[in-house]
Amino acid sequence: MLYSEVKERENRFITALKIVFPFFLLIFIFFSLFKIFNQSIENFFLLIILIPIYVYYIFYLIYHGFRTTLIDSTTKAFTFKKIISIIEELGAKENYTIVLLHVDNIDDINERYGASNSDLLLKLFIQRLNDFLKKYYFYNTPIGRCWSGNFIFPIKCYPKELTHLLTIFSKELKNIGINDIEVKMDFSLIEADYDTNVKNIIEKLYILLEESKKSDFVFPNIKPDIFEQIVDEALKNDKIFFKYQPSMEIQSGEIKIVEVLTRISTKEHGFLSKSQIERIVNYTGYEKVFDEKIFSLLLDEISPLMDKNILFSVDISPVSLRNNSFKLYLTTLFHDKKIDPSRFILEISEKNSYEDMSRFREIIGDYQKSGFKIALNNFGGNNCGFEYIKYLPIDILKFDMEFTKKIEDPKYAQILEMYMQFARNLKIKTMLKFADKEALFSKMKAFNPDYIQGFYISKPKTIGEINEIW
Repeated sequence: MLYSEVKERENRFITALKIVFPFFLLIFIFFSLFKIFNQSIENFFLLIILIPIYVYYIFYLIYHGFRTTLIDSTTKAFTFKKIISIIEELGAKENYTIVLLHVDNIDDINERYGASNSDLLLKLFIQRLNDFLKKYYFYNTPIGRCWSGNFIFPIKCYPKELTHLLTIFSKELKNIGINDIEVKMDFSLIEADYDTNVKNIIEKLYILLEESKKSDFVFPNIKPDIFEQIVDEALKNDKIFFKYQPSMEIQSGEIKIVEVLTRISTKEHGFLSKSQIERIVNYTGYEKVFDEKIFSLLLDEISPLMDKNILFSVDISPVSLRNNSFKLYLTTLFHDKKIDPSRFILEISEKNSYEDMSRFREIIGDYQKSGFKIALNNFGGNNCGFEYIKYLPIDILKFDMEFTKKIEDPKYAQILEMYMQFARNLKIKTMLKFADKEALFSKMKAFNPDYIQGFYISKPKTIGEINEIW
């Protein structure tokens, strides 16, 4: 039995006592009054009045008891409200760690096996977790459900040891599954004394969970409330810097596209790369403001290159792209600076597809009418790229790094060739990235992409170095 179920049983027992105790008290009052005092009609009516009060009291306790259940009806774990109160009671206790678990493929399970099987699996998942923790002598661990396949619990254990144990548990789930269903689990953890505000702890756990999936960077010492300060400082003081990654057009052998790589400079954390910036900006909701600042500074910096025969590819948040005021800002900015939008590629990537695809198609069409080209980045990776290419007018496909890493794998090579032919049929340009050596460049060239990018062709350069190429 889960610790949460034990506490729920205790809670219901206490409620039952609250109901029964007044009943015996009422009998005692009846008995005492009739024994001690005269059996007058006044005393009789007084006692009769107590009966409906008691009945109301019973119904109130029953109604209140149903509304104040401690456990989630599906998984029998603690409700989110209850687990938060448990963590708050812990305070900043040393040696305690807060863990966030995420069943990564719960949406897929729900779609494949149905909602009822999905709910049953989550219930069995919590039972399996509880048994696993008991196996390692962690008894009475309070596990709470946040929502869907997300669970959180505090535990008295050092993070390093707990990481090892949860990794074992994750591998067991992946190999054995639950009811013959494969279960993929991710987790993040943080020491309980990280912050006295539980909300900050949970926000940090979700950020760490997302970062662990991308694996190239984690903000180990930055609290959530510091993120906004980082972005604010960069925006106010123009601490945004650019480097430029040339790409070769295979047919001509010339540099035709330059990808703009954005970084920000911070006092305490040094330079943060494009991918790190993106996560901070997304977290703080500064996508539109940040993209506006990028274009404002970028157009001034690259103005000496406007007479060169090259295109500039700029990574932009789809959130900004879909914002009408951003589109007005961008077109006005290009008009005021007398720069041709056809020299620019707006590069987008999104994990989950936008629900209103017809509106998104119309928005992209408006940008293309203004002259901008649209590139789909990380195509073929773990994102909605293929969904977008079905519905949106895309000009360039930039393939995911995985195709470069596994270019010698026959299966990946066959898929890549299929995608290439697919793009050619749709008259969409293609680009392969991360060609760091001549041998790899030759293998990539055999697939006949329109462009190849990588250190073999050129490392990222400053604006001065780019100007020297021509």
